[in-house]
Amino acid sequence: MSDSREFASPACSANEADDAYMGFASRAEITVFLEDLEAAERAGRPQAEMLRRMLPKVRDEALHRELVAKLRIQESIESNT
Repeated sequence: MSDSREFASPACSANEADDAYMGFASRAEITVFLEDLEAAERAGRPQAEMLRRMLPKVRDEALHRELVAKLRIQESIESNT
């Protein structure tokens, strides 16, 4: 008997799949989003809705935390206007 393990289904290897395959935003999508977010910020346009749409698609924990913090700031700003 061998020590190597074979999984019964591809789902067991899901953590190895590409983010886009798993329904998360690809690196390219995140890059475009961050550029759009920065442009909206420079133009003084609201960003909360952009952030709400992207957050469920962000798999990277550090980026997700950063975007949640930005969303809270934006919601605060937008609620005061």
